[in-house]
Amino acid sequence: MTTATDPRQIDDEVATALARELPDVDLREVQVAADILRVVIDHRDGVDHELCAATTHALDRAGLRERFAIEVSSPGPEPPLRTIEHYREAVGAHVSLRVDDDARRRPRSVGGTLSAVEPDRVELTTEDGALWIPIGAIRRARVVQRSGQ
Repeated sequence: MTTATDPRQIDDEVATALARELPDVDLREVQVAADILRVVIDHRDGVDHELCAATTHALDRAGLRERFAIEVSSPGPEPPLRTIEHYREAVGAHVSLRVDDDARRRPRSVGGTLSAVEPDRVELTTEDGALWIPIGAIRRARVVQRSGQ
């Protein structure tokens, strides 16, 4: 099952397959680790075993099971942020981001309160003040604490 496919291409393939077959499923995260495709989904009515199975079958029909073992799960208490809409829904929450750091040539972690979202960047309020981060520099993002919790 080994593959050397671009992660953004895999993300696009997963998003396309789910949009076509399960349009009400909210794709929260796509990760590839070795030969495993990990997909996190959400749904307004919650995520159960049947929805995870339906998602797995949709990805199988899209040809992804030929290249990967597939794991599908719910977002849990720390939901990933993938789209601008996910970021907008999380304004006010404490988030953790993995961002590209050109100076260090590897991703770094940044945490703070998500205070604003624009189409091409997000603002975090940190102990050191406001920090604007380009959306394109974010590799992973997740809510680590909702406001009021």
